[in-house]
Amino acid sequence: MYNNKLIASHWAIAGNHYCGDHYEIADVDFKERMETIAKIGFQGAGFVELDLLHTKEQYGYKEAKKILDANGITEVEVEVLDKWWDYDNAEAQISRKNVFEAAEKLGARHIKVFGADGDCDKDRFIEEFAKLCKDAENIGTRIAMEFMPFKKDMNCIKQGLEVFRAAGAKNGGFCLDSWHTFMGPSSYDDIALIKPEEIVTVELDDGYAELVSKSLWRDTCDYRLPAGEGDFECGDFIRRVLELGYTGTIGCEIIAIDHRELPLKRAAARAYASLKQYL
Repeated sequence: MYNNKLIASHWAIAGNHYCGDHYEIADVDFKERMETIAKIGFQGAGFVELDLLHTKEQYGYKEAKKILDANGITEVEVEVLDKWWDYDNAEAQISRKNVFEAAEKLGARHIKVFGADGDCDKDRFIEEFAKLCKDAENIGTRIAMEFMPFKKDMNCIKQGLEVFRAAGAKNGGFCLDSWHTFMGPSSYDDIALIKPEEIVTVELDDGYAELVSKSLWRDTCDYRLPAGEGDFECGDFIRRVLELGYTGTIGCEIIAIDHRELPLKRAAARAYASLKQYL
């Protein structure tokens, strides 16, 4: 029996939206979402930038933090930063400011970020990652790097470890997602290379071994299934992670066509059950 705290990842409870659909605001009000997931059993929740800005406008972060506290939502995840190392990219730097503000005001456990894609020298990327982690440390949070099979310079466990160990930032490490692990150049055997403190958070989700859409990006947006409903041997993945001694949060980043059509309560219950069956 494990006691890892469970996060209702943003897309698992956002309604009929997916990453990159240009309207990344959940269908259901912030307060109702938090009350619903708390009753189901979640102790954490994830939020993306546009949804955070909408919540700030609707409630203000001070009131939003009260709602989180009232519902026992102690593990807050905010995302996502891309191109955060590019100071000439105005949009990326605005996102960095927005996400860091939300993380500080809501007492976020961690901030999720993407890696480079052939557009940043390795040494500079490592240096900037160390700086990003220092900025996060100053507001009491951590940086969770999510490797992805379609990111040239951050597509696997080994690339992540190279960056983390060179940067030497104790509050930086993996967002270790089963989908990206299975579908990329990593293998489940590579999990043994990781020290438990190098994992900031884990996401347990499923998918099909053969692409449905002929595109990794479309599959990760439309066919990232609840754990146990695909081909990924999720039980083996999470067993290997937990056997490292990892005791942190576990999220359920479900991004699937059929899932986002569900009403909030059913979507949240399905997400929660997908995690609990392995814990």
